[in-house]
Amino acid sequence: MSGAIEPTGAQLEAFTKADQTAPIGMLNLLKFRDKAEYKDGRDAGGLSGQDAYGLYGLVAMEKIKAVGGRFFWGSPSSAPLIGGETDEWDMVAIVRYPSRKAFLDMIAMPDYQAALVHREAGLAWQALIPCRGDAIPE
Repeated sequence: MSGAIEPTGAQLEAFTKADQTAPIGMLNLLKFRDKAEYKDGRDAGGLSGQDAYGLYGLVAMEKIKAVGGRFFWGSPSSAPLIGGETDEWDMVAIVRYPSRKAFLDMIAMPDYQAALVHREAGLAWQALIPCRGDAIPE
């Protein structure tokens, strides 16, 4: 696993060139750090990576609703039945957005941007996989 928590330029370009109006589901595969690590050097105060991500999640949930999206499903994950060590995720979640544009609008919101410090502190790596949103009930 590469340790990525942000899209590459090519990935972001492909995402923005796709249909911006159709509903989209975002499959989140999350691997947390054992202990939160803030890039700005602040003391994490003993927060686990999952706890730091939870601080981000509080803001993200509000912003998801603000753009007309909804948290569809989430669960802690167990070891994979098929796959290797790098496929071991701590949590899996699905969020439905009314469109790619709504998702992009959300991630541009200043308060969402401010919360990213906790996401970055908490995540070791992530996969964020766009899926057809019309396959997810509203």
